[in-house]
Amino acid sequence: MNYTLETGLRGCLRHPRTMTLVVLTLALGLAAVMTMLTLLSVLGADPLPGISHTLHLAWADSRETAKSGDSDTYGDGSPVPPLWKLADARAMQQLRPDIRQVALVTAPVTVASIDGSARKQVSAAFALGPMLPVFEVPLRHGRYWTPEEEMARTPVVVISRALSQRLLGREDGTGAEVRLGKRNFRVIGISERWAPRPRPHFLPASDAGWRGEGDEVFAPAEAALASGIEISSTRICDDAGFGGFRFDQVNVDQCRWLVLWAELADAGQQRSYAQSLQAFAADRHAAGIFPRPPLTRLQSMPQWLHLNRVVPDSVRLNLWLAIGLLVLCLVNVAGLLAARFLRRSGEYGVRRVLGAPRRAIIATCLVESTLAGLLGGLLALPLTLAGLWLMRQQGDAYAPLARLDVPLFTLLLLLALLTGVLVGLLPALRAARQEPALQVKTL
Repeated sequence: MNYTLETGLRGCLRHPRTMTLVVLTLALGLAAVMTMLTLLSVLGADPLPGISHTLHLAWADSRETAKSGDSDTYGDGSPVPPLWKLADARAMQQLRPDIRQVALVTAPVTVASIDGSARKQVSAAFALGPMLPVFEVPLRHGRYWTPEEEMARTPVVVISRALSQRLLGREDGTGAEVRLGKRNFRVIGISERWAPRPRPHFLPASDAGWRGEGDEVFAPAEAALASGIEISSTRICDDAGFGGFRFDQVNVDQCRWLVLWAELADAGQQRSYAQSLQAFAADRHAAGIFPRPPLTRLQSMPQWLHLNRVVPDSVRLNLWLAIGLLVLCLVNVAGLLAARFLRRSGEYGVRRVLGAPRRAIIATCLVESTLAGLLGGLLALPLTLAGLWLMRQQGDAYAPLARLDVPLFTLLLLLALLTGVLVGLLPALRAARQEPALQVKTL
C-alpha cells in the first residue's frame, strides 16, 4: 500500500504542465458551482428557524366586484397582495380566539427623543395581536404589550437595543418615552436586533424582502393610527383611485393594508382554521360586506416565500449553467488524465510483468487523480471568494449576503475528492486493461 501511494504521488510530479491544467480546469468548474450553491443556500435559508413551519398567511378576498380585465395576478405575474381591512382582520381574530393571530404592517417612521435632540428613521412593525411572541422577537429588557393595552390604544412601544442607545443614551431604556407621530410613547421593552432575511412577515409590492436592516420599533397598530403616524406601505383601496388616502395616511374603512398571520401547530389546526376562514368569507359575502364570491387562501411561510420568488429565477438558472460548466470541465479533466496514464503505459506494463495486479495499477492512478481533485478543491477556495466578491458588487438587494459558508466549503472539499476519484476511475481502468507484453515490447 505504501508503495502504491508513493508511486501515485511521484506520478503527480511527472508532466507538470498537464497536471497544472488538470487542477486549474477542475478548480474553475468547482468554484463556479460553489459560488452559486453558496448564494442559493443563503437565499433559500429559513428566515425564522424553528417557527416558520407553524406560521400561515391567511387571506379572504374582500375586494370590490370584479371589473373587466381584473385578475388574481398583476401584469408581471405576481399575486395580488393578501391584504385585509382593519375591521375584517379584527373580526377574523375574534372568530377564532383560540388561535394566536397577528395582523400587521411594516412602514418607515421617524422616532425621536422627547427633547428632539436625537432622531432616526427606522422600519417599524405595527400589529394587531401578539406579534412579538408569535414571531419570537428576542426581548432583552422589559415586556410585551398586553391585550388590554392594545384595546385601549395605550401608546406603548418596544424598541431595539441599538435604537435605545441612540435616542436614550442607554441600553435599557424601559420606562422612558420616545416621540412617534404626534404623541409620546412609553418604552415598555427593549428587543435584540431582529432582521430575518428574507423579510417574511410583510413583503411590499415588487420587493422580495432582502432590503432593509430589520424592524427597530414595534407598537400596537391602533395606537399608532391614533397618534397620527404616517403609514406608507402596500395597500389596495376601494374606488380604484387614491382610495381614501391622503398623504401617507390610511383610511381604515376603504383600504386594505394589513396581512394576517395565524400560528397553526399541526395539520388538524390548519384544516380547522381553513374551514373557519372559508366560513368567515361566506358569511361576509352573504351579509354584503364582501362583494365577491368567497375566496380564501391559507399558505405556510415557505409557500408564501416561494410564491413571491424570494430566490430569483436567475440564481437557479446560473446554478444550472455552473453545473453545465463543471460537467464540461470534468470531461476535459478525464481526457487529460487518460492521456497522462496512457503515456506511462510502458511503466505499467513492466509492473504487470513483475507481478503487480491490475488493482495496484488502478490504485496508483486513483491516488494521482484524487490528489488532483484535492488540489483543485483547495484552489477553488480563492476562486470562490473572488466569485462571491463579484456577486457583492452587483446592484441586487440580496448581493451583500453573498458570503462564504464554511460548512458548504467543507462539502466542496469532499466533493473535490470524490470528483477526483470518479473522474480518474475510467482512465485508470483503461490504463490497467493494457496488455503488459505489448507495452514491454515498445520499450
